[in-house]
Amino acid sequence: MPLTLSDIDLPPAVEGKLYRAYGANCSLQSFLKLDPDQVIRTTRMTIPEIDIALKCVSNTFYPFTRRQMSVWQMIENERDLITTFSTGCPIIDKTLDGGIRLGQITEVYGESGCGKTQFCIQMSLEVQRTFRAQGQEAKVVYINTESQIEKIDKRLRHISYYRAKTDKPFNIADARCLQQKFFDNIYIDIIRHYHHLEMTLIDRLPLLLSREPNIRLIIIDSLAALFRSEDILFEHHKKATTLQYFGFAMHTLCHRYNLAIVCVNQVQTQFSQKSDCSLFPQSMTLGPALGLTWAFLVHCRIKLSKTEKIEEHHPDSQQSQIVFDERKATTSIKTNVVHLRSLSIDYCYHISKMNRCNYFIVDKGVFGSQN
Repeated sequence: MPLTLSDIDLPPAVEGKLYRAYGANCSLQSFLKLDPDQVIRTTRMTIPEIDIALKCVSNTFYPFTRRQMSVWQMIENERDLITTFSTGCPIIDKTLDGGIRLGQITEVYGESGCGKTQFCIQMSLEVQRTFRAQGQEAKVVYINTESQIEKIDKRLRHISYYRAKTDKPFNIADARCLQQKFFDNIYIDIIRHYHHLEMTLIDRLPLLLSREPNIRLIIIDSLAALFRSEDILFEHHKKATTLQYFGFAMHTLCHRYNLAIVCVNQVQTQFSQKSDCSLFPQSMTLGPALGLTWAFLVHCRIKLSKTEKIEEHHPDSQQSQIVFDERKATTSIKTNVVHLRSLSIDYCYHISKMNRCNYFIVDKGVFGSQN
């Protein structure tokens, strides 16, 4: 039902002239489209009366004009807002300029075994801890497209229990309660077809967000899996159109509800030809899948890759074990040797491409390395 002149409060003199000229059922939208000179001739109102009428009508039809604020007030409000959340590791947070930003789409891609899923599970816990430290609540939607739910549940239990103990509970029972609270704030959905993801982005997620406004992170692990299984049936233009449609839907969710979306992408082999037009490729490299259409829709692209570096895990960590040698009757500390991975920035408008760090993966999460 459109708003009419009878729905607003006007001075009696102005109200009488408008009612006689246009009627009480004249819509506010049609009145705002009128030329002010024409309104003066029709209603015989003075210029101050016209200004009052237009101000009252516009304040009702455009309610946001009533919430005017100065630049200083906007800056003060921004200080109270949480714009980024931690990844759970200070070294990785420093590389990412504070962590993962709200209101944008972040892509994490890399070959198998780089820790993409582990990284996403850790983020689903750390966003809760970041908001909890500010006295707020944060919830997560985790959309799984390829991994078995049992594997995710096992990893989630390991990492969440370590994070719960990090918050210094009074006892083991208190740590279990914190761990259960982590679980209660994560909604896991299993999707195996891109049509189901389309329905989720357009219909199901907006409905859930209207009921649960505390959702601050949506993880899609992984987006490429839905399209790789359908590559034989997909035409290139149809695939590009579908990806563009998904990207616009994600942008709408990010900006409307002030949340972050993290999408996991896979890699594919990319060939580069020699300058002399030779038939033999110059080199083969691993690059992100889904093509340029998807690349233009992402705000930040993070690359995870394997390296040949190894290092010993810190003796104070829980991965260390005390071993007693019966022959020598001595006690020694056994440390695990971990393989280092590399985290780098492909592109991001607020992070330098020179930012990079090494990290390793253990049962209790993903941690940066000083090496």
